[in-house]
Amino acid sequence: MSIEKDVEKKYRDELERQTKKLKKKKKRRLLLLLLLLLLLGSVGLLMGLLGLFPGMGDDDGDGGSSKASSSSASSSAVETTTTAAPTVYDDVKVSGSTYIYQGQVKTLEEIKTIVSNMKENVTIRITDDNATKNAMDNLVNMLTDSGRQLERVEPSSGNTSSSSADSSSSSSSSEASSSESESSKD
Repeated sequence: MSIEKDVEKKYRDELERQTKKLKKKKKRRLLLLLLLLLLLGSVGLLMGLLGLFPGMGDDDGDGGSSKASSSSASSSAVETTTTAAPTVYDDVKVSGSTYIYQGQVKTLEEIKTIVSNMKENVTIRITDDNATKNAMDNLVNMLTDSGRQLERVEPSSGNTSSSSADSSSSSSSSEASSSESESSKD
């Protein structure tokens, strides 16, 4: 009888030692995993602050520009103040079958990547500069599929108007001048 009790006691002791070892291993793994995640997060944050990820850090996304250049006013991004989150406008010009973003020719896939990295309050303004219908439709479809706000604007001839009356009169005068130029071509 005592032999059975001794065997049973040894068996229980062995099980307890094994469970303690497993708990120690789990704690070590968890600690190692947390340290690894902390390290990766800090490296990612550092890289983002240095602008090594597109869409993070600097707004212009050039990778390593200085903070002085990022604080200068960009002609393609204009902020308007509202009571909610301010809406930021970013311009994409479609010229022929090419897409121009911040003065650089981009592919539709590059535009898609840039747009996906933007904040939710960014509205894309599309300027049609003799764009092909296919290029314009592809851009609009990509933006609507990604759920991005978009706004079509007419190409400006240098002066922008701030009031709605001025813009309606300028658009009617531009329509008149375009119809005159078309009639002179015929």
